Amino acid sequence: MFSAALLVALGATYGVYRVLEQAKEAAHVATQPVVVAAQDIQEGERFERLSIAVAQWPAPAAPADAYAVADSVVGRVARVAVFKGEPIVPGRLAPAGTGPGLEVKITSGKRAMAVKINDVVGLAGLIQPNSRVDVLVTLKEEGSQDRQRAKLFMDNVRVLSVGTQVERGEDGKAINATTAALEVSPDEAERLAVAMNQGTIQLVLRGYGDPDSVRTPGANSNDVLTQLHTLVDRPAPAPAVPRPARHVTPVVRPAPLPPAPPIASVPAPRRSDSLVVEVYRGTKLVEQTFHRSDSASTVRTP
Repeated sequence: MFSAALLVALGATYGVYRVLEQAKEAAHVATQPVVVAAQDIQEGERFERLSIAVAQWPAPAAPADAYAVADSVVGRVARVAVFKGEPIVPGRLAPAGTGPGLEVKITSGKRAMAVKINDVVGLAGLIQPNSRVDVLVTLKEEGSQDRQRAKLFMDNVRVLSVGTQVERGEDGKAINATTAALEVSPDEAERLAVAMNQGTIQLVLRGYGDPDSVRTPGANSNDVLTQLHTLVDRPAPAPAVPRPARHVTPVVRPAPLPPAPPIASVPAPRRSDSLVVEVYRGTKLVEQTFHRSDSASTVRTP
């Protein structure tokens, strides 16, 4: 009996173990190695050994083209910004052999062109990388030595770098530099070179998320003088005529009288209950008293 009980217990234990193993296998999710960024990588920076890590990701959630070996990423340049913990895929890397620098940021079909800037052209250092600007050119008009014309001839141009800085600082402080690299097409680069050689250019900073194009006829010296004449010839508003002051006779009010002293109430005399009448009878004086309660009278002889 003991041996039979022991065999039954062993069989039950093995059965429970098999059930638990099957449940664990059913809940198990397959994983695969994925190369992720160990820190934030800015656009145009090179991936170093310490800037990446290999993590185990669930196979269904891992990107299909993610790198699994760290050596495949070391030395490559980021084409776009990569944040910490983000898997690294080929679409976020520049072509193999590309060096870190400004050329990574240039859009296909565009060119980077440097322009001279100063405190006026660069808005006192407020123009920063990835800003959007309009280019304003000022040229002398043909046949005139004094008259000039200003015109916005390029709009919504991307600023690739300011000086040697290719990324906007986290503190947002102004960048004081002498050059700025603009992203332009080959045709725009030719027109911009002529504008810089024959006139002066200024960068007009755009607001964030403002893609609208601007079409203006331009302005010359006559337009400025016409506006000034309009302001000068505008009739001035007539001065206000002061109204004559009205004489108001002050009203003199008498001083209030002091309050009268309170009048003491005098108690009413008490009404007598009897009446005395004097009656002369011959030479005799007789006093007769009448009471109010009844008609009885009392006669007294003095």
